Amino acid sequence: MAKKVHAAPGRPGRAAVKTGRRTRAIVAASTAAAALAVVTATAGGAVAQGGTAGSHAPRRIGAAPRVPAGAKVTGATASGTTLHLSVNLAPRDPRSLADFVTAVSTPGNAQYHHYLAKGQFASVFGPTRATIAAVSGALKAAGLSPGRVSPDGLSIPVTATAAQASHAFATGFHNVRLKDGTTDYLNTSAPSLPANVAPSVTGIVGLSSVNTVSSHHSAVRRASRNDSAAAGVSGRSSRTVTAHTYTPALCADFTGSGLTDGTDYYSPGKLAGAYGMSSSATAGAGQTVAVFELENVDAGSIAAYQSCVGTSTPVSHVYVDTTAGAGAPATDGSVGVESALDIEDLIGLVPGAAVIDYQGPDAASATDQNVLDVYQRMVTDDQAQVISTSWGECEAVESSATASAENTVFAEAAAQGQSVVAASGDDGSSDCYRATGSTAKAVDDPASQPYVTGVGGTTMTTSGSTTTQTTWGNASGGTGGGVSSRWAPVVYQGGVATTGKRAVPDVSALADPADGYPIYFQDDSQSSSPVPGLVGGTSGAAPTWAAAVVQANAGTACQANGPVGFLNNALYKAARSSYPTNFWDVTSGDNSVYATGYTAAAGYDEVTGLGSPKEAGLTSALCAAKGTAATGAATFHPLSSPKRLLDTRNGTGWGLSSIPATKPLVAGGTAPVKIEGAGGIPSSGVTAVVLNLTVTGTTGAGSLIAWADGTGKPSTSNLDWTGASQTIAASATVKVAGDGVVDLYTSSTTHVIADVQGYYTSGTTGSKYTALTPARLLDTRSKVGIPTTSKISNAVVSLKVRGHGGVPTAATSVVLNLTATQTVGGGYLEAYPEGATRPTASNVNWSATGTTIPNLVVVPIGSDGNVSVYVHGTSHVIADVSGYFSAGGSAFHTVTPLRLLDTRQTTALGAGKTLALQISGRDGIPSTGVKAVVLTVTVTGTTGSGYLSVWADGGSRPTASNLNWAQGRTIANQVIVPVGSDGKVDLYTSSTTNVIADVAGYVG
Repeated sequence: MAKKVHAAPGRPGRAAVKTGRRTRAIVAASTAAAALAVVTATAGGAVAQGGTAGSHAPRRIGAAPRVPAGAKVTGATASGTTLHLSVNLAPRDPRSLADFVTAVSTPGNAQYHHYLAKGQFASVFGPTRATIAAVSGALKAAGLSPGRVSPDGLSIPVTATAAQASHAFATGFHNVRLKDGTTDYLNTSAPSLPANVAPSVTGIVGLSSVNTVSSHHSAVRRASRNDSAAAGVSGRSSRTVTAHTYTPALCADFTGSGLTDGTDYYSPGKLAGAYGMSSSATAGAGQTVAVFELENVDAGSIAAYQSCVGTSTPVSHVYVDTTAGAGAPATDGSVGVESALDIEDLIGLVPGAAVIDYQGPDAASATDQNVLDVYQRMVTDDQAQVISTSWGECEAVESSATASAENTVFAEAAAQGQSVVAASGDDGSSDCYRATGSTAKAVDDPASQPYVTGVGGTTMTTSGSTTTQTTWGNASGGTGGGVSSRWAPVVYQGGVATTGKRAVPDVSALADPADGYPIYFQDDSQSSSPVPGLVGGTSGAAPTWAAAVVQANAGTACQANGPVGFLNNALYKAARSSYPTNFWDVTSGDNSVYATGYTAAAGYDEVTGLGSPKEAGLTSALCAAKGTAATGAATFHPLSSPKRLLDTRNGTGWGLSSIPATKPLVAGGTAPVKIEGAGGIPSSGVTAVVLNLTVTGTTGAGSLIAWADGTGKPSTSNLDWTGASQTIAASATVKVAGDGVVDLYTSSTTHVIADVQGYYTSGTTGSKYTALTPARLLDTRSKVGIPTTSKISNAVVSLKVRGHGGVPTAATSVVLNLTATQTVGGGYLEAYPEGATRPTASNVNWSATGTTIPNLVVVPIGSDGNVSVYVHGTSHVIADVSGYFSAGGSAFHTVTPLRLLDTRQTTALGAGKTLALQISGRDGIPSTGVKAVVLTVTVTGTTGSGYLSVWADGGSRPTASNLNWAQGRTIANQVIVPVGSDGKVDLYTSSTTNVIADVAGYVG
């Protein structure tokens, strides 16, 4: 029976046209009465989307599948139709799983490369036994017979008739005829389960048999100059390939074909040389790589290739939902080509490794459940460090239940240290074309999965010592690529792929069949033994990248520091740090196969991703040493002048190391900001950094979160804004992890600027902090610190600091709360040591008349004891001192950001009211000895103009304020406030508002 790979009408060079998949058994075979019965949701099973009141009220899970484009509903599904289902469960704590994957993938994190051991996932991240029991109990109560939960605890198998599934899940079923003539069934509504167990279920796979999974390879062409069927092999004569000593240049079947290695095809040696990989009989020794297949493997073809190359790579087989010998034989020149390409490419590039073929049912009859079962087996077996798949389907066709279940399985792989690479498809930007006929932009699954490395394709030619590489996109097909319609922006692509969702592919390699991969395959119409051929497609690019990772894992660096594991974090870090060293950038061509697609450009693009590997440099990056995060008591080092580390408007710190980007940070996107080694900051030993964060050109209301890279994104915020076209700044003290990077996330699209004011190190060479009772040093409204009450316009105010407000003469830096109020038009404030050159970085920004906006600044004190405040535009200015740095005082300690207060969960703080907030003893803060705390305080839901003051509990409320606002504004500001002897601080608001307080560290 034929694979489900179809040629595009009128396009040459694609896989041969087949008559369609086998019609699935959708009619019950027991009796004629059963065959005539049809399935509809019963009245008793009807469920509203949210369910009704009560812990066992039914609740829908996910959404009903859509009838694929070009398909027609042909009637209801027979009630006796057998369904093989899996009820897929969520991890016990999905966020903890995601954070763990990030941690084990980030150099400098204490968990870096400390992967889960085989079989450990279920007990650490799998659903609890109570959850499994509850879901199983609900299934039994619905009349089903659930099987034994999978080894990782993520799925419960169920075999049921359509009638039983309809009753249990309150859904009907109908049959559809796809555009290729295949008849399938699918559920008519989202399945439901009792509300007490529904949140534990991510989806139910198998309710639909619609599956368009296909391989991503071209048609095979014969290995001869004239490409005639008679060339090299005549009729059906039997032939053998004589085994010989290893040579990556292949045997006479290819070298004597009249074709040129490096022009018409790429031998393992030539391909390895182009990508800087090693060529030896032992390359990849000690490693295991697994391939995903939905077809039989022709053992004779694999043996012929091994004889041609001179290898003896062990190849074993694991059968999932099928048995050895079942399915269509790999003898017709079509079935078996994909598996031959995958396995033989790996044999040629990493002959010292072991290859495991995980084989499911034929693609012609495989369901989503079969596909999921194979991936899950590859991961739960945990035998291979690298997994390669050259099969997929377009996102729009795949059900959300299947995609969600795959996502968890691939997260499990990442947690175990397995690398997963997937071909991005051969239909250019129109990945759904072969499935539905649509030319709309779409990408392929699983290449688009967040925990999978999507691999695109290139055209490559070698002439002498020069090799050129362009995008694969021609009459034979083109590299898949674009923007996911399903997955949100991913942290690792921040600043590189500036798209609104996950961008595909991540990387690329040779795929053009015109200069593709030499293989042996079986075609009984030509020969009774395997024949040499040439083939292309991203199906060749994926195992090539798998081989590159295998070689890295086998190298001395990874042997010392642990296998690569989840690739993408390391790949994008390597691109940011030294792009030309680690990647071969592909800058020309496009993937406009059926419709206008994407165009390659310098740096990342949705055509070839980051490009192809430069193995030597990339191995060093992928197998980086652990590094160590600085911890413990820290002292402060101010910068003499703020340094700009990030400005998305002009590419400062934004994009690749050699190719800056100028697009804003997209909603839900993340900007990694290099701290250590940048802007005069040391390359190690930094525990925290003081940043002035600014958003400008906002597109709507939003918030910004800053945190240490490689750790979980906290549920806190550092900066908030309420609408479009705003410019607003806030200071943030951010913990720095072992890789020396902090991450910035925004909930809406905006440009972002990050200026560093100073940093903390674990050494004792810096200064320490002393908290003061807040005191007002400047108020231009009332002649405080200045002899006039006029607004300041485009002028500098000299602010006396030493000897004022409790600041001693020994102070080196001062902490001020600067406020601009009664502004006219737009403008900004800059604070800097008096006598120094005015910096280009601002501290307080406003964009409209009548604004009141504060910000905390840490600024060195000039030699004359003063600080200069420059006003650009027109505004009144207020400056309140809250502390200073000197040789005395106390050290600073970072904590994991945590929300300590959110009155939105209780009751707003009323006008004139004071709230006492416990600090000591929370979030790793000691119960005693705390002198001050660093908080980001936010007011939201303001009912009128007002201000907020924070001070040590037990003391008198100061006359100075920390936050000022106008009605309807959401404003955040950082405060460094003394802590009372009882471990508390007090917060007072002059008008009713909600108050939020997030902690970043403490002094003590």
